[in-house]
Amino acid sequence: MKNTPSLTDPRFACAKLVTLPSMSIAFPKLSHLRPLIVILLIALCLGMAWLQLWRAETRGAKFEREQAALTSTPISLTPQQRQREQLLDRAATARGRWLPARTLYLDNKIHRGRAGYQVLTPLQLSGSEAVVLVNRGWIAAPRLRSELPSVASAAGEVAVSGVTRSFETRIFELQETLPQGAIWQHLREADYRRHSGLDALPVLLLQTDVQHDGLVRDWGSPANPAHKHYGYMAMWLVFALMAAAYGLFAWQKK
Repeated sequence: MKNTPSLTDPRFACAKLVTLPSMSIAFPKLSHLRPLIVILLIALCLGMAWLQLWRAETRGAKFEREQAALTSTPISLTPQQRQREQLLDRAATARGRWLPARTLYLDNKIHRGRAGYQVLTPLQLSGSEAVVLVNRGWIAAPRLRSELPSVASAAGEVAVSGVTRSFETRIFELQETLPQGAIWQHLREADYRRHSGLDALPVLLLQTDVQHDGLVRDWGSPANPAHKHYGYMAMWLVFALMAAAYGLFAWQKK
């Protein structure tokens, strides 16, 4: 059996002379970066406030144009009118005949908590092959998804009054959905022209006149969206003031 060395062994004395390096790690202090962080935070908040101000001005101007169109002298839609900017957000009238077989149903439209569709039927303008797509209003969805609601369409020439609106332009989709059948999720102008094959005007007509066809035209009078963005702007300004107050407090404490 081997002898176990004692603590008084000279080898232990030599071991005492060997010291391991310290394993402590010194982290740099971030106090000198605090002013930079505060400045960046203030700049971010001010940038977001400016963005909300810009959105308030642009969306507010669009809302005012749309509301002014409701009381302006209506224009008469004709096949020769193809300039979208001149037609958009205007009170308008159109004469022609319905093409009920080409009716589309815009899905996922809620009215007073009830699911349904917005009904869009092309109106073939008198004396031409051109059409204007008319959003005729809302109708409740049947109990079965496989069924389509029944919509009455007057025969012969009719006169329709309303306000011109744009086709959908900005749509957020995780995956692009292509139109299938009569039920559509979105209404892009290019999709409509391609799938319908009709010579359509570059705007929709949002019908506002009274018709006894069972459709609900409660378009409502929405609030000016500018007010919401002004509120967001004020919120970001408050955040900027809070960041500035924190930076001043930290500087004085130092």
